[in-house]
Amino acid sequence: MLKAYAIEDLKPGMVVGRDVMDHNGEPLINVGAVLTNEMIFDLLDRPIFSIYIDEDADDMAAISIPARDHLLDDSYVTEYAGLYDQVVVLFEQLRAGAPLDVQAVTAAMEPLQHKGLCKGVKAVSQIHNMKRSGDYLVHHCLHVAILAGLMGNREKWPKDKIYDIMLAGLLIDCGKTRIAPEILNKQGKLTDEEFAEIRQHPVYGYELIKESSLGSKRDILMGVLQHHERSDGSGYPYGSVQDEISVMGRILGILDIYDAMAADKSYAKRKSPFDIFAIIYDDILAGKLDPTYGVKFIRHLCQDLNGNWVALSNGEKGRIVYIDPSRVSSMPIVQTAHGKFVDLNTVRDVRIEAILTADEAMED
Repeated sequence: MLKAYAIEDLKPGMVVGRDVMDHNGEPLINVGAVLTNEMIFDLLDRPIFSIYIDEDADDMAAISIPARDHLLDDSYVTEYAGLYDQVVVLFEQLRAGAPLDVQAVTAAMEPLQHKGLCKGVKAVSQIHNMKRSGDYLVHHCLHVAILAGLMGNREKWPKDKIYDIMLAGLLIDCGKTRIAPEILNKQGKLTDEEFAEIRQHPVYGYELIKESSLGSKRDILMGVLQHHERSDGSGYPYGSVQDEISVMGRILGILDIYDAMAADKSYAKRKSPFDIFAIIYDDILAGKLDPTYGVKFIRHLCQDLNGNWVALSNGEKGRIVYIDPSRVSSMPIVQTAHGKFVDLNTVRDVRIEAILTADEAMED
């Protein structure tokens, strides 16, 4: 039986009967979560006055991994696949030496804006669930564009600003189409000359956009040119520092790092979002990444990770049910498939290894 409880009447151990939403309508605490003191204190600080508690729930009951269609949204996958095909053609044209087709870029932006590809929890879940078969470069650019849309929507930026940063994300690595495939796809160690060529891809991308009808869009140009620059001068292609780097360049640099580490590659296994957050936060503390946008990105994405299924280092699978949004370094509370709730802030010998894909979540 569900019963509404005032926040001040909540007790640790109560089981949440309905998703608790934040002020943006996004899940803050998932149904089935067992309340902890930390969760209750967080609710007391929010404009939330009551939540539903399941008085009949057994907080240790096993939970079943949802069917595949709950892990992969067919409509999302279909829209993404269609957009992927569009961008593959665009990049193949660039590889063949053609100028940037702005009409094709504009067409690709349509589903990114209006088809739900940048909608909160669903977007993050689907990005981590879908396989990246085919052209990795295209997947990466699409994901950076989607992450840019998530960031802009969370920050409630004007529509034109969101559009521009998503477009810059879509074209973030278009300059790599001007690099010889034998260098770009080389499995072994790059020579100094090859590495220097790779580091020119932001310049090549800038030039492709500059020579198109988008050439007057300075924010987009600088975002693509500067996404590998770092505030301490350690980045490339020009070693720019701090305020020399545009806001768009700083934000895209963070999104680029996140997606690059979240992907499986032939030479490196994908990292857990929380491992990536730790790396980003270390770079913030080291003065490499913008602290304002870095912290905002981590906090926003943590909200969108609620409800995702994860692989734990002890071999179990679990679902994220709560992440304290007040602390950048906060780890989630996870409910395992056996019904146990594990607070990874206090259980130090267990960690999240990865967000599970649909295939991995369904495996015995």
